[in-house]
Amino acid sequence: MLVTMVGATDIGRKRKTNQDSIYFDEPQGLGIVADGIGGRKGGEIASSIAVNGLRKAFLNSDRIRHEEVNSFLVTAVDRINQEIIDRGNDETEIAGMGTTMNCVMFVGDKCHIAHIGDSRTYLWYDKHFFQLTLDHNVANFVERGWLPKATLPEGAKDSALVRAIGLTQRCEVDIQEMKLRKGQIFLTCSDGLTGMVEDRQIAKLITDHAHEFEKLPKILIDAANRGGGKDNITVLLSQVKGA
Repeated sequence: MLVTMVGATDIGRKRKTNQDSIYFDEPQGLGIVADGIGGRKGGEIASSIAVNGLRKAFLNSDRIRHEEVNSFLVTAVDRINQEIIDRGNDETEIAGMGTTMNCVMFVGDKCHIAHIGDSRTYLWYDKHFFQLTLDHNVANFVERGWLPKATLPEGAKDSALVRAIGLTQRCEVDIQEMKLRKGQIFLTCSDGLTGMVEDRQIAKLITDHAHEFEKLPKILIDAANRGGGKDNITVLLSQVKGA
């Protein structure tokens, strides 16, 4: 299937630095968005390591067979997680740095998604809009019974991340596959977009501007900045054009 990709990142209106990182290679069908964890030093370093680490792992690998994609993604994320931890151990001023990551890989007639943290991937299709990934935060884990409330430190925020790259030696990444259909648009983004623009408004903007696909990243980023621009904003869109 032919997939077209466009993307952009923006510092937003409140931050002094951009801790988001983005990479996409349309011919190879690979796109990555990472968001360095705010409140920790080295967030921009961690997100850059995640994006560049996965990019290099992909480009340096032999041809990846369809059935090998998911195991490749899991192994690559494990190595990146260790690289970030090791870098923090070597440079104490950035110890504890971490990042979210969402990766989309288009192979054959499928989209493979690797997700950890609270950056998201959505699917827009036939004017319907679905969130494909689950935010790895306290609120979602408590709601599903995966994290007992009694184990939480006092004052823990619902939005606090339970999973991210670089936080612990064991790094669990969610992997899923989606069958491709002509006309699908996958949106992969940092929470600088979703924190400022409601899902229904994002869906409307994509619906209204799908015919000018190349402009959509700026349109979505502008909407987030109008909403307050409290965080860095990164947007990657992948459109399935057909065989």
